[in-house]
Amino acid sequence: MKAMLVKTDNGLRGSTATDHDAWEKFKRRLLTLKPGTFLRMEWVRPRNGKHHRKLFALLTLVAENSETYDTTKKALVAVKLVTGHCEPFIDPKTGELMQLPKSISYDSMEQDEFDEFYSAAIDGVLRHILPHLDKVQAERLIEMIIQGWA
Repeated sequence: MKAMLVKTDNGLRGSTATDHDAWEKFKRRLLTLKPGTFLRMEWVRPRNGKHHRKLFALLTLVAENSETYDTTKKALVAVKLVTGHCEPFIDPKTGELMQLPKSISYDSMEQDEFDEFYSAAIDGVLRHILPHLDKVQAERLIEMIIQGWA
C-alpha cells in the first residue's frame, strides 16, 4: 500500500482523500499488530514535480540543439555522464572500466540530491554539450519550453 502524506499542525494526513483513507487504514493496522510481528516500511520525501519537468525541459533543449544527443533519452544519458551521476562498471568482454549512469527516478533520488544533480546538469550542459549558450539564455529557453507544456 502506498500513500502520499503531508505534515500538518495536527500530524500526518493523506494528501488526497484516497491517500488519507490508506493512511488511516495503516494506523488502525498498527494498533492491531501483535508483539513480534514484522513490518517492512519504506519512506521517501517526494521530489518537486515542477523541478523534474524543468530537467526534462533542459533535456529537450539539448535534444533540439545537438546532433549527437538528438533525443531526450540520449540527452539524459549524456547529462548523467557529464555530471558524474554514474558508477564504475567493468565491461565483461574487454575488461575496460566504463561508467554506468545511475537512476534519477523519484524513488532513487530525493529532492536535495536532485537539486545538486540539476545544478550540475545545467553547468555540464553549458560547459560541454551546448557551450554556445550562456546560463541566462538557457534558463530563458527552458522556461519557454515549460510554458509550451502548460
